[in-house]
Amino acid sequence: YLRLNEQHPKHAARCKILMTHPHLDMQCFLQWDLKLLPVALTWFEQAKACTTLNVQRSVTDLEAEALVERRVVEESDKVFESRVLSAMYEFVRGRPMQVMESRNVLELTALYDDKIAKIEEEHKKDLEQRDGMNVQLQEEIARLELENKRLSKIVESVRNSVGV
Repeated sequence: YLRLNEQHPKHAARCKILMTHPHLDMQCFLQWDLKLLPVALTWFEQAKACTTLNVQRSVTDLEAEALVERRVVEESDKVFESRVLSAMYEFVRGRPMQVMESRNVLELTALYDDKIAKIEEEHKKDLEQRDGMNVQLQEEIARLELENKRLSKIVESVRNSVGV
């Protein structure tokens, strides 16, 4: 434990919790309802580093002293993910009605998001059509201006030939 404190001070507390508690009981956190669920997820995301950290310790043999590395938390990614899922399951199992209410809110939010996305897409298409029409109108205006200049020159030459 002391080597863990020295070598990985930022992760030491989380790693020690994972080392000593193979199953984290989430029942005590249910008093805060689902408000603590994102905090728990963040905690597990940050604790995942413990599955890749190594601690060095010196081993004295009869002839020499050697440094041996040992993994802080000896478990695979699959086992760690299983711990995370178990903890999340306890939250869901402890507050099923709130989870369902949250699910309904999420579904409504998703529906509104879809509706908003469709409206934005239609608006974008309208803007693209308008921009396309603007380009066509600008091209037509440029063509008409050239035609106007050409006709003005003709009118000017006719006036000069008539003497007006």
